[in-house]
Formats: sequence, structure tokens, C-alpha cells
Amino acid sequence: MLKSKKNIFPLLGILYLVAFGFFIWGLAVGKYQVFPWAQIDAIYSEVHAYLTFEEAPEKTATQQVMLHHQENRSKFDFGGLKVRDSSFHDSGYLLISGFSKTHTQVVVELYSIAQDKVLHRWIPDIDDILERTPEFSDGPNMVKSYRVQHPLLLEDGGLVFTSGAGPMVKINRCSEIQWVLVHKFHHSIELDHQGNIVTCSKIDGDGPDTVLPIRDDAIAVVSPEGTLIDEYSIAKILLDNGHRTLIYGIGRFEHNRIHLNDAHPIIEEAGIAETGDVLISSRHLSTVGLVEPESSTIKWLKTGPWLNQHDINLLPDGRYSIFGNDMVRGYNKTGNVLVEKGVSDIYIYDPATDTVTQPYSAVMRAEKIGSLSQGRSRVLANGDVYIEQTDSARLLRISDKEVRWEYVNAVSENTVGALHWSRYLTNEEVDLHWLNGLNCK
Repeated sequence: MLKSKKNIFPLLGILYLVAFGFFIWGLAVGKYQVFPWAQIDAIYSEVHAYLTFEEAPEKTATQQVMLHHQENRSKFDFGGLKVRDSSFHDSGYLLISGFSKTHTQVVVELYSIAQDKVLHRWIPDIDDILERTPEFSDGPNMVKSYRVQHPLLLEDGGLVFTSGAGPMVKINRCSEIQWVLVHKFHHSIELDHQGNIVTCSKIDGDGPDTVLPIRDDAIAVVSPEGTLIDEYSIAKILLDNGHRTLIYGIGRFEHNRIHLNDAHPIIEEAGIAETGDVLISSRHLSTVGLVEPESSTIKWLKTGPWLNQHDINLLPDGRYSIFGNDMVRGYNKTGNVLVEKGVSDIYIYDPATDTVTQPYSAVMRAEKIGSLSQGRSRVLANGDVYIEQTDSARLLRISDKEVRWEYVNAVSENTVGALHWSRYLTNEEVDLHWLNGLNCK
């Protein structure tokens, strides 16, 4: 009996040591996020999202292993085009930048809504692009994560795009590279009234005489031949116009203080907006405005009521549309959270009266149209609005009463491929002459 008691003490000692080891390991997992923190956190996030109706992370740990980097679980039971209003005829086109599982990369498709048909497909040679730009080799500048961000369709059938955070590229209608401009460009790409390309960029350095180092986002102008013509610092424009408070006086300072995500040149004048002016959207300041970059002048600037918005556009009557993501960044361990429980909104702002309306709220709430981190919108001539619900890989056209159609970039029965800022183009905006006699290798 005494002998058996003696034998149990070493066993208890081992058990205590193991328990203590697990205790220390548990502390390390929580503090330093070592294995299996990611797996536990993914499960926690899924359960938390289910119980609170907040957005869960895009992928669980299992999905990160099983799915392509740009592939995600689908929230929908269909893929491709789904017409919701059969009485409505849409003669427009979609220029879709989306991940293709068949090609294992992002491709761009010109899609006829009326015909439910892909008219042309561009397949950029991403390996060739990256070989020409060895200075950019991480983040979106890798084959698996290259975005082909916000492709701009040119009159000759060529495209201009970026990785989302890197060089600008032009390819022809056969996807052959025409030029590559090495610089850090990001987010939106548009043509101005002179035929130059206007986009967002990052100027090297710590900002224009700022108190603390700041990411110096800028409006960049690029020639059709691929030459950087000029850059206009957003921080400098804000400081020149007495808006120091926006940079230093709201919340905790962060290096990526401005986060410019739209620089939209005025090509048709309305209200006080003139050619040469540029609309800007600063996500991290929840601020939009109209600026004249060459003179560093702000014509109007407004913070909120939209939150962390994307995409501002001028309307023919001098008002402006803004895609409000309406989310709070870094809310908790699940990341960002949509304020309205899964819903974003389209705001219409009139600077002449300083009034804001939200004519599409009812439909967006009923249809749960929300996007945490990105999103695009365009108010169309009849009052409908085109929306890219980027985070869900869905495109929609809605009126203030109903959904006309929706398109999901499905790549398998249960998954979708990432979208990277697709466009709605009207019938008048698309000249298909470049398709005639097309003979790409």
C-alpha cells in the first residue's frame, strides 16, 4: 500500500507539470497569438458573428487552406446574372474585374447585360508584369493576390489598371502589355477632360511638413503614354486650406491618416464643379470634397454622415452621390463592423443647401446590401443606382423600390471569386468597333 502511494507522487508531479505547461502555453497563445490562436479565433469569430449579426472574417482557418487566396464562401444560391425585374430592359454593359478559378487569376470581362453574354475577355500576363517591376513583390503585387484594380476601358479596346498598390499597366485588346509605369498607385482610375489618367498615388517621404510622419496620399495625373505628369498631396491641400484639425485633432493619430480611395476628375461641369476640379474621398477621415489641385483650393469639404466611404460622383444637377460603407474600423476581434447590421447606403449630397438624402435606404436594408471594406456605386440617368458589393462579390442595379438584377461572380457551386472594382457602362459609352477583325493569339 505504501509502495503504491509512493508511485502516485511522480505521476501527480508529471500531471501538475503538464497542467502548468498548458497554462503557460495558454497565456502565450493569448498574448503572442501563437498556435492555435488563429484556429480558436476563427471559431470564436464565426460564433460571435452568428450571435451578434456582425460580419465574420472572410475565411475560416480551414477555408484559408482549402480555397484560393481570392476565393471565398458564397452567401448566395446562384451565380452569374439573376434578373429580378423581368419588365425592365437594361442595354448597358459590365466591365467585370474578378477572380477566375479556371484561369487561377483575375481576368477582366466585358459583359452584355441584355445578352447575358461575355463579349470579350482580357487575361493579363501577371508573371510578366511582376518580372518588369521587381521593386514591388509583396501584398497585392504577387500572382495569387494581384487585383487588376478598377480597369479603365479605352477607345482602342485596351485597359489601364494597377495591382491596387503598385505600378500602373496598360494592355491592348489582346492583353499584350503596352507600358508599365513604376510607382505606387492605388484605388480609382478615371480619365479627365484632356484624356489624361487620374488616379490615387503615394508620394515618398513623411508628408508635407507635417508634425508627425504621415502616408502622403496624392492625386496623380498620368499621360496616355504612361508618363507621370504631376502629383498633388492631399495632406498639403488640407493644410493649405486650414484643415489641420482633420489630420491631427480627431481621434488617435495614425500613419495612414487620409487613405485616399477616390480621385474623380470632373469631365462634365455642373453646379460649382468645373473641368480641372477633382472629387476626393478620404476613407479614414469619413470626408469627401471637391478640390482644384493645381491651385490647392478646396471648393467644398464635408465629413459624414457617411462612414469610411468609397466612391463619390457628380450628378448632372450639381449634387453628389457617395457610397457610404457605414462601418467602424477595428471595432473588436472580429475586425470591422457595419453600423446598420449588415447594410451600407447611398447618400445624395447637395452642397448648395448642405443637405443629405438617402433615397435607396429601404431597398438596401431589405436586400442586406452592405460592404465592409470596399464598394462602388453609380447613379444612372433614370435614377437607378449600380452597386458593387465588393466584399460579397455581387453587382446589382436597384431603383428606390426594388432590385432590377444582380450578378454574382461564382467560381464554383459554393464559392465566389473576388471582385476588384467593376464598372457599369451605358450603351452610349461602349464603342465595340475594336472587336471587328479581332484575332488574338
